[in-house]
Amino acid sequence: MKRTIVFFLKYFLFWFFYFLIFKLIFMLANLGSTAALGWKDLIGVFLHGSRMDFSVAGYFTMLPGVLLALTSFVKRNLIEKIIRWYTLLLLIAVTALGMLDIGLFPAWGCRLNGQILPCFENPGGMLACVTWWQVLLIIVLEVGLVWGFYLLFRRLLRDKSKRSVFASWITTPLMLLLSGALILPIRSGVGTSPLNYSTVYFSENLYANQCAFNYFWTFCYALTQKSKNTNPVHYMDQKACEKEMAGLDQLSNISAPTYIHSKNGKPVNVILVILESFSNRLIEPLGGLPGITPRLNGFCKEGITFSSFYSPGNRSDKGLSSLIASYPALIKPSSIMSAPDKMKKLDDMPMYFSKHGYEMSFFYAGDANFYNQKMLMIQAGMKKIVTQTDFPIGIATLQNWGVPDQYLYDRMYQDLSQSKQPFFSIVYNISSHEPFDIPATFNRFSRNSRRNKYLNAVAYSDSCLGHFIDRLKKSPMWDNTLVVITADHTSIEPGPVAISELENYHIPMFWIGGAVDTTMVVNNICMQTDLSPTLVQQMGWKFKPSYFAKNIFGPKQYALFFHNEGWGFVSQKMACHTDLGSGKVQYYYGANTEKKDSLLQFARGFTQYLHEDFLKK
Repeated sequence: MKRTIVFFLKYFLFWFFYFLIFKLIFMLANLGSTAALGWKDLIGVFLHGSRMDFSVAGYFTMLPGVLLALTSFVKRNLIEKIIRWYTLLLLIAVTALGMLDIGLFPAWGCRLNGQILPCFENPGGMLACVTWWQVLLIIVLEVGLVWGFYLLFRRLLRDKSKRSVFASWITTPLMLLLSGALILPIRSGVGTSPLNYSTVYFSENLYANQCAFNYFWTFCYALTQKSKNTNPVHYMDQKACEKEMAGLDQLSNISAPTYIHSKNGKPVNVILVILESFSNRLIEPLGGLPGITPRLNGFCKEGITFSSFYSPGNRSDKGLSSLIASYPALIKPSSIMSAPDKMKKLDDMPMYFSKHGYEMSFFYAGDANFYNQKMLMIQAGMKKIVTQTDFPIGIATLQNWGVPDQYLYDRMYQDLSQSKQPFFSIVYNISSHEPFDIPATFNRFSRNSRRNKYLNAVAYSDSCLGHFIDRLKKSPMWDNTLVVITADHTSIEPGPVAISELENYHIPMFWIGGAVDTTMVVNNICMQTDLSPTLVQQMGWKFKPSYFAKNIFGPKQYALFFHNEGWGFVSQKMACHTDLGSGKVQYYYGANTEKKDSLLQFARGFTQYLHEDFLKK
């Protein structure tokens, strides 16, 4: 039994060591870029990247672990012979991919992932990126590395005993248990967030992060996401599509009223509050249930309320990409946040504030690796990122997803009070995320149903936000601060609502603070992607033209939303939903308007153009 356990552990460490060596080879092959890295980044490459390396090592060790569990019934030498052939075949395949990764990186600028996959349909294009001697060198290295690592494998795992015996019966359950435990390195821990790009994303230097990635992990991830490489809709030819989109890129910088003004000539501080799973159905002045969110109800009378604000998606990553990067959701399970090489091409809202000398910070109550949030924030210029791990363990684990709102807002207030002004700061709460396990001391509603648990959690989040705003109002920061309050997406609670219905995307947005010089309700139909150009214009800056983002205060008003099975469109004259499976168009209103056909054609053009744009990025 001892021999079997030692064999298992050595096998796992063998693969980890293999990827460690390949990381070194990759960095040596790109020595010019590697030499420019500082010591902190060099250490970070191995420290943070090891999590992906451990994950792949765990996957590779799973089958040998199960085979070793059979040594109670099958002679050991037969099991080890199978493992040797399994290892040799893996070495051949994985080393070949590693060589391809190293060879193509200088030309493509990314590791083996989604951008590389389409090239496999055109091998000539890949070969065009390398010379004949590079091909020869790759072949020689392939053979040399495979042979070298295989010899190392045989040496490290050599068993001096030549006996072909059966293992003790206890070996079977023990090895099955150890094999099952590999889920820990595979997932990179026991947290709610599985391993993803953001887990190893640690530096503002893109190349350092790319070095940290495990090429086999990124390649396999791309295979699982291959459906992203097709456009799910095709309503018209390209020229007709471009005709529908003509002029939309000019809507972000049109002349519009300014409602945000600095005091005493000082730049305006901006706080963006992103509420988890909030909808207008919770806010009484916006047509929601009474008594759920008294503080948000009160904000409707304090500044600017946007009554027709929509999220283009129904999950957190889709809301973040829309709010922060002005890139809508897609008719896909995931968003552009799952594709780092596409994300880096986006125009992130925080960048504008960073370029104007603002102090940048992000406060999140959970694991910032979830949905690659940390990666997005680093790319967007956030210098300070406070997450679940920055709180005492007793507080960080009070909720399943992370830190209760009261502690999150308290930390943010303390940090902002000591921050240099002007500042741009984002706070993203977690208490209103399912399973709604807020502190037991808050019981505005009984917890005898999922609906009531949700309402109780929302009420708690509302009260914590209200307390945070009260503290801001009493501080010197308030007079020169704009607080934007909105949500990432809605929830199916507090009542049944289909994923295709408008109310499933209808979210609140409020602008309050001493920098807001008016009180009004804006009924213009808009969506999350419109926040960035509107806010940038309010600051007096120019926004980079975008086909997917417009100024909320402009003349053109519309919103779109997307989910796996279809998409919807909202305008003043007409609102509808298209089911992709049946092609059926459901009209919520405006089915008889004379502009129905032209509006539907515009919505189809927008949807088709968006997904073509995603594929091209």
